[in-house]
Amino acid sequence: MRPGLSALIVLAAGCMATGAQASCAQGRAIYDTKDSRTELAFVTPKDAPPGTHEVLVRLGALESRAYINPSAEFDQPVMTLPHRCPEDDLTAEALEACILYRSVIYALSPGETLQTLPDANREAATQILLPNFTASLDNNPALDQIERPKRAGDIFTLAECGDD
Repeated sequence: MRPGLSALIVLAAGCMATGAQASCAQGRAIYDTKDSRTELAFVTPKDAPPGTHEVLVRLGALESRAYINPSAEFDQPVMTLPHRCPEDDLTAEALEACILYRSVIYALSPGETLQTLPDANREAATQILLPNFTASLDNNPALDQIERPKRAGDIFTLAECGDD
């Protein structure tokens, strides 16, 4: 074998998408972090408006549903992760008190370029960036009693594709 050919073959194999990555819609994508028990499982309803998603966030013993919606303020989708919000009519102050995380969410391309998160019926992003996700959760007293990994991570990688 010619010098460098084996390195090229290894590089090409590393760039190939797995079956889940090659054919998974964003609305069914499941992401995780390599160093923790943190998972984002997209469970977006088929009739969801463009730019919106629902995500099950599993962080150790914590499981909560996050919502991704377009934001006119940031011109990007924003993920909101509530935790134990009251069921009744909420004041803005009460709602803010039960939010664990709120921030712009980005898709990362293979070249690590930031992009807008795809709509539910489009091909899933290879990675997702949640800026300051770890810091928001690690510093939140509402989670002090919940067993969860420390340093959850801010970058999530496509791991598999969920059921339709």
